[in-house]
Amino acid sequence: MAVNQRQFDQLTEMGISLWQHKVVAGKHNPSNIENDKPVINYVTQTEKTLSDLLTKQIFIDILQSVDISIGEVNHKENHLDLGLFNWYFNSTGNDNPAIYCNNNNLFSPSIAVISQSPALKKQLWQTIIKKLL
Repeated sequence: MAVNQRQFDQLTEMGISLWQHKVVAGKHNPSNIENDKPVINYVTQTEKTLSDLLTKQIFIDILQSVDISIGEVNHKENHLDLGLFNWYFNSTGNDNPAIYCNNNNLFSPSIAVISQSPALKKQLWQTIIKKLL
């Protein structure tokens, strides 16, 4: 069972230790370098980017739809920690932006890009409904 950072911190505070499986890539085969995977850069999250998001009605609507208050949103280095899931905003300029979820991590283009596209809004909503709720 996967836990997000908030859940991990809460369990650790309660004295519950968790075993984590760590994969050491290339330990047995040094030539096994993952150069074939595309590099995805995520928007760095700061207090300013978070406060800018909180002025956008679409972001507030998304928070309300998943029953998350503004106070529960924390910015991390490259994502937003929403308690229920982590939200990563893709900073690369894709011609075909995609919204997907993996292990309680939501990956999407920026809110500005999503707000301009009805298709992306629909894809975001469907991903949240099917994968996160």
